[in-house]
Amino acid sequence: MHDILNATQAAKVIGCRWGEVVQKGKAGIWPFVKVIPAEKLGRKKDSYEIPKRDLANYLKIPFEEVDRRLGKEKAQ
Repeated sequence: MHDILNATQAAKVIGCRWGEVVQKGKAGIWPFVKVIPAEKLGRKKDSYEIPKRDLANYLKIPFEEVDRRLGKEKAQ
């Protein structure tokens, strides 16, 4: 399982639209969002990386809750 989320996945965990993740990440309001400029990747659009652990810490939720909100609960 990956420990890096994209803006869409982070939005699902937070409970907002992906655009809010993008806007607040670019503005530096949400410090857990790493903005990767398009030029650096040779793309047309910026990319966004959100470490699961940083997101969980920011939201003050257990790390496992991030997976639960993404619908990735482990089978027992």
